[in-house]
Amino acid sequence: MRALLLAATAALLPGIAAAQAPATGFTPHVSTEIDIGFYGVGTTSATDRARGGTSVYSFGEIAAGLHLTPNFSLQGVLTFEPIGEGDSTGGSPGGSTTFFRRQSAFLEALYAEWKPDADTTLQAGRFVAPFGRGHHDFPGILASVRAHEVYAITDSLGLAATRTAFVDPWWGEHDISAAVFTLDRTFLSSTLMTRRSCCDERYERFNRNTRQQGGPGNTGQFDNATIALDGDRFGLLPGFSYHLGVLTRGAGDDGTAREWGYAAAARYQLDWSADQSTLFFAEGVQFRNAAARPRTEITLLGVDPDTGDEVETALETSIRERRTFTTLGLRHRIGEWRGTIAWQRDQRKRSVEAVPTENYVEASVGRDILPNVSLDAGYQYARYAREEAGGLGTAHAVLFRLGWRGF
Repeated sequence: MRALLLAATAALLPGIAAAQAPATGFTPHVSTEIDIGFYGVGTTSATDRARGGTSVYSFGEIAAGLHLTPNFSLQGVLTFEPIGEGDSTGGSPGGSTTFFRRQSAFLEALYAEWKPDADTTLQAGRFVAPFGRGHHDFPGILASVRAHEVYAITDSLGLAATRTAFVDPWWGEHDISAAVFTLDRTFLSSTLMTRRSCCDERYERFNRNTRQQGGPGNTGQFDNATIALDGDRFGLLPGFSYHLGVLTRGAGDDGTAREWGYAAAARYQLDWSADQSTLFFAEGVQFRNAAARPRTEITLLGVDPDTGDEVETALETSIRERRTFTTLGLRHRIGEWRGTIAWQRDQRKRSVEAVPTENYVEASVGRDILPNVSLDAGYQYARYAREEAGGLGTAHAVLFRLGWRGF
């Protein structure tokens, strides 16, 4: 860790030096961006009664940057989301209406950023590692939230870099990004508002990351990495963009193998006229040795050869899992109105403790109702894994999102 911190300091020293001598005519300033949604998930019918009811919560972020020179800044992102198990996609309100239950806030990012030239960006600190795209900007209501819960690589502490590697009017612009990191266990990982100590299974986030909670990337070393390639601005195919990513994370205390992840995404926007356009989007993410093949204990039933009685034997093993998360959808815009339909599938193939494949279909319409304020409403059909009873359940829900986006 000390070696990486020294490398980070060395990489950013030119930017720090430049910050002490701002360019002529440049005034240090603060920039902000707000993207917060207030969500409502009203489950009208579900196999499990606990899923029925309505959940209202917020999910979004406030980003701010302190620009000390034209090419050196300090960036921070404060994120708001509920941290109870499943709460960010509706949870289990138990037939009632819940408002901002287990709502929390935390620093998703805090890093120094230096741009030594127009094609290069260097970052050091806490950030979201470059892997996958949909968790940041899928259209619709819950599509991006669900993707965020599955494959946003948050709590990453380390170094990241982006370089524009190739630019051509016909073949497009292509950026390569890479990061080396560890799971952040510092005070920066502290959770505000709703705070729970490790390791209550009802919560997805705790007061502060610790070694005890385990998980992929929680190694205490900078032996986790991502590399991604993004392309857009194709003269050959206007409106097309893509993302390819590879992830590797070491095993925490509860794991037994290195996790590998692969992401591929494509988008194509077809402009029919000045007032109409259709965006087609697709993304697939797969984790092999998902969750770093965690240890578990299973119970085997057998028969005592002497007495003939049934006996139980505890066996310690690991869960070998291949998890594949797929999204397909389109958004059509007519003037100020937009309509989105998306299908998402979460398939988890396990060696033990099998989990059925979940499917979600969402359809919504929306528009801006005020400057910087939007409203979307829709419907969701879900085939979800039942935790207690096992097997698949069915749920129907009405959705809404009141969004505020501005500077």
